[in-house]
Amino acid sequence: MFLKSQYKFIFSCVALLLIQACSNNNQEVPVEKKGFFSKDTTLKYAKRFGISRQSNYKALFLFGNRDSNDTTATFILYPKSQQKPNLGNDVFYVATPVNNIACMSSVYAAMLTMLNLQEKIVAVDNVDYYNNKFIIDGVASQKIKEIGKGPQISVEQTLVLNPELLLMFGMGNPKKDADEKILNSGIPVAITLDHLEEHPLARAEWIKFIAAFFDMDGEANFLFKGIERNYLRLKEMTDTISYKPTVLTEIKYADAWYVPGGNSFMAHFLKDAGADYIWKNENKAGSIALNFEEVYIKAKEADFWLNLFINVNSKKDLLAYDERYDLFKPFKTANLYNNTKRTNAKGYSDYYENGMSNPDELLRDFIKIFHPHLLPEHQLKYYKKIE
Repeated sequence: MFLKSQYKFIFSCVALLLIQACSNNNQEVPVEKKGFFSKDTTLKYAKRFGISRQSNYKALFLFGNRDSNDTTATFILYPKSQQKPNLGNDVFYVATPVNNIACMSSVYAAMLTMLNLQEKIVAVDNVDYYNNKFIIDGVASQKIKEIGKGPQISVEQTLVLNPELLLMFGMGNPKKDADEKILNSGIPVAITLDHLEEHPLARAEWIKFIAAFFDMDGEANFLFKGIERNYLRLKEMTDTISYKPTVLTEIKYADAWYVPGGNSFMAHFLKDAGADYIWKNENKAGSIALNFEEVYIKAKEADFWLNLFINVNSKKDLLAYDERYDLFKPFKTANLYNNTKRTNAKGYSDYYENGMSNPDELLRDFIKIFHPHLLPEHQLKYYKKIE
């Protein structure tokens, strides 16, 4: 898998090597005449971005197409103390280290906090989603601006704020994901694709992408190695276990019940925690839309039921959505667990904020739920039992 990821990077990235040798008097070199970069070998799990380090700049590559190996965006990161490289108009330039950042997701704010860079955050999207006290207090005191209360960020506020970097999620191409006015203003826009990754450690590895804009690659590598080490040690605890309980997740939303595909990060989590995910054989990384009857037929005898909904804190709450939920075995046996142990005043869970950045902590919770004897001293951090 790792070698495949390396080859994917090399053959999918139209990159920028040998610029100095190919250029004369800083003359622009067409992209099609540029060579290939070698991939940074510190990336082990993430498949949606790549890093290449040259003597006077770094290149970040995004792979936003699910069905191809195409590079959808290239970012050139160069020191502020040096002249901007002239590598063509098909790349995005960012002078580093970045001094301030508009951060459009609580997940990225969590990673910035892990890197001790929270003071660099000057704007966030919707503070209602945040559990981070620094962010909440900053918005309340107006030291941090809230520029994304609705589905779209405020272009006018963003332009006035003029951050050195706008960090947002999308599908991998700033020209399509970001507002044209923001792009024309010269504000660098970096798109993250961690939500497209299929492995929990791959999502966590995006801390390296964020750290690159602050010249904190070493710190990010150190933090990630600790997370990886903890995760793999926990996984080893379940590798030879014989009992693997079956697991159902989510509840019906409107007319469909969206269950994670067999290649999703949740499916990987459950497998590594020593569970038998009911839809493990569905070869899909995204969600699968099913109706109630389809789920009931296949999962009515599941041993556990996880990730119920944001405001489900009791069996009564669950039945308020659909009285038929009491037909499922985990409802009868009280093996219901929701990822809402840590929530803010608005009811939004820290599971989606710090949990995604710390998959080792989530894996510890899962193992405690499925195999409590393996972690007798552990107290659930993100999950709670629903009575």
